Formats: sequence, C-alpha cells, structure tokens
Amino acid sequence: MSTIIPAALAAVLALGVSTTVFTTTGHVAFDKQMNVGLCADTDLALTALGTTIDYTGNKTIVITDVELINPVGVELLSVHAMPYGGDPEQFGLGPYPPADRWSAAWENRESGIGFTFDGTVDASLVTELRYTDQHARARLDGLLIHYTANGAEFSGRSGVQLTWGETFCG
Repeated sequence: MSTIIPAALAAVLALGVSTTVFTTTGHVAFDKQMNVGLCADTDLALTALGTTIDYTGNKTIVITDVELINPVGVELLSVHAMPYGGDPEQFGLGPYPPADRWSAAWENRESGIGFTFDGTVDASLVTELRYTDQHARARLDGLLIHYTANGAEFSGRSGVQLTWGETFCG
C-alpha cells in the first residue's frame, strides 16, 4: 500500500506540469528553413511575420491556435492565412498590414484560426506582432501552431526567430 500512494501522488503532480512541447508532432511542416533568425527595427511597432504551410496529403487540416514561443516584449495580435501563389520566399517579414507589398494575396486573406485545407496548400500564416517597447531587446523563438488532422490534435513549430532592436539588426 505504501508504494501505491507515492505513485498516485507522482501521477497527480505530473498532471499539474505544463505539457506544451515546442516541436512538430504532426503531419504539417511550418517554415521549410528551420532556425532562421530575422531582425526588425523598433520603429516597426506592428510587424507581419509570414510562416509558410508545407503539406501535401489527404487529411483535413484545421488551424486551431497559434502561440508565441518564449516571447519577450512582443505580443500576438492576429493571425490570417494568405495565399502566396507558389512562391514561399515572397513573404517573410514586413510591416503590418502587408497590403502594400502583397496586395493581391492580402485581399484574399482569411482568418488563420479556423483556416481549413485538404491536400496540397499554397498559403502562409501571417501573424500580426506588436513590439511592446517594454524591453530594449524584444524577441521570440518561433511560433507553435496547433491544428487538427482528421480531428486528431497536433502542433507544429516554426523555426523563425525574430528580434527587435536597432543595435541588434546591424
């Protein structure tokens, strides 16, 4: 009986620990190039960060949530899905909204949360990020994108890291 109580207590304590895993656990890849570092000037208070969606398959995929990984001095304001017309290099980082640079694609945007696709997708998740000016150097280590594939829950990690600060962009 004495070994059952510590085991049960350990199981209860384990439930209270965060289970967020910052790795890809499913079928969809985000950002083909992992661990890319980008830098934004602090004058760019609102930043659009595009994250390509790489998936070819037969499952129904629904984006359910997006969260920042290790954010310091930055907050997530919105998420949109935008077609990129087969050129994933056309969008990465820019001012928000990205309408001036990608007007046709931006006009065809839709909400990123709830974005649903089957099979091959030609889109980018565009996150609206705000530099909060609370730290001399703001940063994030990527995005954790939660989604379902045929109803089962998964997450995917983008590897694009972003830093704000004029002395860090040089």
